[in-house]
Amino acid sequence: MRILAAIVASAAISLAASNALGEAPGFVYSQDRLEWKAGPPELPRGAEVAMLFGDPMGGGPYILRMRAPKGYKIGPHKHNGMETMTVLSGAVRYGQGNKLEANAEKTLGAGGFAATPAEVGHWVSFDDNTVIQVTGIGPWNITYLDPRDDPRAAQR
Repeated sequence: MRILAAIVASAAISLAASNALGEAPGFVYSQDRLEWKAGPPELPRGAEVAMLFGDPMGGGPYILRMRAPKGYKIGPHKHNGMETMTVLSGAVRYGQGNKLEANAEKTLGAGGFAATPAEVGHWVSFDDNTVIQVTGIGPWNITYLDPRDDPRAAQR
């Protein structure tokens, strides 16, 4: 309930700021107008993200879309805040736990949803070219449960 209240409060502040600047209120995006960029260095290369609302690295609520190619994987990891994921197209294999376990995975197609509480280990892999929508409260972080899965280690 607190998360919903924070999202509503943040949206109200943003709408008030838009109106003060003489802009149309709210946020409206057409799929073909999204600005896709390479994913952050905390994620394996190959995914792209488009921000819809907020700033994951700042405080407050955020909503983003991630486009991942077939075969893309994010190993077991956790976040300091709750994260939700909705599959918009394609397919995702989602599992919770501290290590990959095939019998712990659920396959989610378009319309599938997962909510992961803060500090709960989970992983995702993409069976197809897929677009997901991710929401949370920033600042966003990711801690890989096996440091060998962390793409930042390979960049050092």
